Amino acid sequence: MKLSDRMERMKHRASLAKGDAPCALVLKNGKVINVFNGKIIEKSIAIDSGKIIGIGDYEGIEEIDLKGMYVAPGLIDAHMHMESTLVAPDQMARIIVPRGTTTVVADPHEIANVCGLVGIKYMIEASEETELNGFFMLPSCVPATPFENSGAILGSAELSTLADHNMVLGLGEVMNYPAVISGDEDMLEKLDMANRMIIDGHGPEISGKDLNAYVINGIRTEHECTSVEEMEERIGLGMYIAIREGSAARNLDVLIKGVNAHTKHLCMFCTDDKHPEDILNEGHIDYNVRRAINLGMDPITALQLATINPARCYNLRDI
Repeated sequence: MKLSDRMERMKHRASLAKGDAPCALVLKNGKVINVFNGKIIEKSIAIDSGKIIGIGDYEGIEEIDLKGMYVAPGLIDAHMHMESTLVAPDQMARIIVPRGTTTVVADPHEIANVCGLVGIKYMIEASEETELNGFFMLPSCVPATPFENSGAILGSAELSTLADHNMVLGLGEVMNYPAVISGDEDMLEKLDMANRMIIDGHGPEISGKDLNAYVINGIRTEHECTSVEEMEERIGLGMYIAIREGSAARNLDVLIKGVNAHTKHLCMFCTDDKHPEDILNEGHIDYNVRRAINLGMDPITALQLATINPARCYNLRDI
């Protein structure tokens, strides 16, 4: 039986991982921050064809001596709008990738409000040409409410045409929470379309039974918390909390008080909306990490909120 190209790659990777042959690149003498177990490991990192093959005693065709530098996974922005950077995706990548953000989960509802599906497709295609891992959530509220004027109306039928795209992860922030709670049929169709996908929330100040009604049909994340009480109630329902530190809203200083040994696995960082001058002056997700550490958070915990937690939330298994 002839192996498929994918199976051949799998076989080759396993061979490299066993040490049967040198990898293309090995980073030596670094301190690897392992966000799975919270430890710092002083071993080599083997890389081949853009993938980490293993951590251990490896030899490489090319070897780089890190001389004791720390190596962390690429940072992930768990919720953001590329449009707020006021530049095209390639220019956005130019300023955030060098700061360590290698992956973003973007909701293009702003361009969709103007251009509909054409705008979403543009953002996806433009992101494919960058050094960034750009993933997308399909905008759930275009227009945001029935009372707004917009350049498009996107229902479940329109959104479903992009649902199987390999860069689409789920349904974007459901800001029309009254429609969810009241069982509006158009909204229910969108939630049903996104069944078994990830559905982002946007439900500030909802509480009690209304929050239960909002969450019960699959809404999984929240980036609008402004108090520890809101945060704790949502974590108690199994929601991931994206702690926002952007330009329009800054909630990290308050919400960090709700991150502890029992809640940290359901917390992550996001910018939501961050303007270019703030990215250039402060940083991107790296700023959230530094700010959290300065406020007393354990450094490895801060990195877990910026890496493994959003990866698990959005099922990014191969990052």
